[in-house]
Amino acid sequence: MSDIDLTVRSSVVGGWTVLSVEGEVDLYTAPAVREAAIGAMEAGADHLLLDLTEVPFMDSSGLGVIVACLKRLRELGGDLAVVSPPSSPPTKLLSLTGLDHAIPTHATVDEAVAGSR
Repeated sequence: MSDIDLTVRSSVVGGWTVLSVEGEVDLYTAPAVREAAIGAMEAGADHLLLDLTEVPFMDSSGLGVIVACLKRLRELGGDLAVVSPPSSPPTKLLSLTGLDHAIPTHATVDEAVAGSR
C-alpha cells in the first residue's frame, strides 16, 4: 500500500462549510474525511457540503462517513449535501444504495449553494 494520498480542504461558501476531498476514499483514507467533518461540526458548522468532485474511487467506508455526517448534522438541526458529477463513482455509489434520495446531490458547489436558498 502506498502512502495515503488524500487531501481535505475546508472553505465557506454561501453559509455552507465546504469540505473539498481529493483522492480515493476507502478504508485507509475515510477516517481523515471523518475527522475533517467532525472538526468542522465541532467548530460550529451545521450546513456541510462534501465536495467529492476530485474523488475517483469511493467504497463503503466513504459511504459510512457520509451517513455518520448526515446523522450528526440532523441531530444538530443542520443539513448535509454532496457535490459529485453525475457519472462519477461517488454518485454511482450513492445512487446504488439509495442514499441519493436521502442526501441532496449536486453537480457543482455553486449549484448546491444556490439550491439550498
